[in-house]
Amino acid sequence: MAVVLAATLSACASGGPPQPQFLSSPSQAPGSADLMEQMNRSVFEGNQRFNHAVIYPLARSYRDTLPEPVRDSIDAFTANLNEPLVFANNVLQLRFGAATTTLGRFVLNSTIGIGGLIDVAAPEGLARQTGDFGQTLYVWGFRNSDFIVVPVVGPTTVRDAFGNGVELTAQILLGTILPPSTATAAGHVGAVGTVTSPVASLGKVEQMQELEHSSVDFYAMLRSVVEQRRQAELRAALKESPLAGLPGLEDRSGAENDLLLISPALSSPALESPALESPVLQAPGPTSQPLPAEKPKRPVGEPTFPGWSIVITIPHAGG
Repeated sequence: MAVVLAATLSACASGGPPQPQFLSSPSQAPGSADLMEQMNRSVFEGNQRFNHAVIYPLARSYRDTLPEPVRDSIDAFTANLNEPLVFANNVLQLRFGAATTTLGRFVLNSTIGIGGLIDVAAPEGLARQTGDFGQTLYVWGFRNSDFIVVPVVGPTTVRDAFGNGVELTAQILLGTILPPSTATAAGHVGAVGTVTSPVASLGKVEQMQELEHSSVDFYAMLRSVVEQRRQAELRAALKESPLAGLPGLEDRSGAENDLLLISPALSSPALESPALESPVLQAPGPTSQPLPAEKPKRPVGEPTFPGWSIVITIPHAGG
């Protein structure tokens, strides 16, 4: 990944024709600033070429080969493997209610749910919680972070990418201090999770393709969807944490009442968080979702349309 990123940076720095000026800017786009838009778009295009060549065909084969109940079991199993990490971050955020729910889910699904193959906790009122170290950093006060697209990993922010690195490092260090038998078992579980996570996420690729086909500018649309979902998740976690009551840690974004900038028809559970794998391999599935925007009142007699359009106006020199 480091080699790919270095090659991308070199390509951006090399001479060539003037690059177009994109529409989004820190003052225009919601969420984090896109100060590296030119590089981000270049990496994004490379990721999309890989997705079209490899991921999309794999996803179609996965969907056509395995019946839906089997795919659901893979999703549940993968989510259950991630519960200990969610629990740890819930504790770090002082969200003890969420931590208790996560622990109950893990115990119930790991036993009655046959190792997590069946989510028996959700029907019992134990909904899946959110929790990752990027979210923990947000609750601790690290709010603003630049938007970035990482090769293979996909769209995220600098804060969340750093959080992912901390989680990976923590798992490696934990394996060195645990007893040999426990470390070996933990390593096997981690290896299984590494394999099943992208496999489980293949089931969400079709939703990503629908979003791409519906977008005039897929990069801008994907960024908007990912950021809005992530911000809703982050603010929900902060609201649940007692840390939000401390001076300087409260949520001053005032974004709770912001209207969504995307069509509800394009919203997808697959896009609720920044990608941890490829953009089309992400399947986080948090429980916190933004409230549906109140439908604005139309003047009497104004025509309605079955859908909606995105219009982009680009000024031309001299006119």
